[in-house]
Amino acid sequence: MSIVFGDQEEMGFAARMATPLTEHNGGRITSSSGLSSAAETWGQPAAWCDTSGRVDGRAVGITLIPDPANFRESWWHNRAYGVVVANPFGRAAMQQGEPSRVVVSAGKPLTLRFTAIIHEGDAYDAAVEAAAVSPSQERAAHE
Repeated sequence: MSIVFGDQEEMGFAARMATPLTEHNGGRITSSSGLSSAAETWGQPAAWCDTSGRVDGRAVGITLIPDPANFRESWWHNRAYGVVVANPFGRAAMQQGEPSRVVVSAGKPLTLRFTAIIHEGDAYDAAVEAAAVSPSQERAAHE
């Protein structure tokens, strides 16, 4: 018996933003690729994505970081209404190639790791923090 992860847009490691952090309310999404909106980052690969804004006058946010050792990079399912998702499964759904089909055979592991950094303060730098928790590693083989 095997488990098959198909090609879906709505799967992966996600965070849902508080209303003040959504783009509709002044929040901002940025990625390691230098892109900076839900529309620009949607479907694109990146080492991390950060959503930041102000809540009660305080600078706050969250950075999601897929582990570089995951079996493949993640594409981002980000929306202006406040959802941010690192998705290593949705290759075709994210318009990045052929449909993805990840088969995990009985008795075999599929390990995925992600980091979430919840931050506060104007001095936060997502690139610096992401590099500190995600040293360069080789991807695990699992295609």
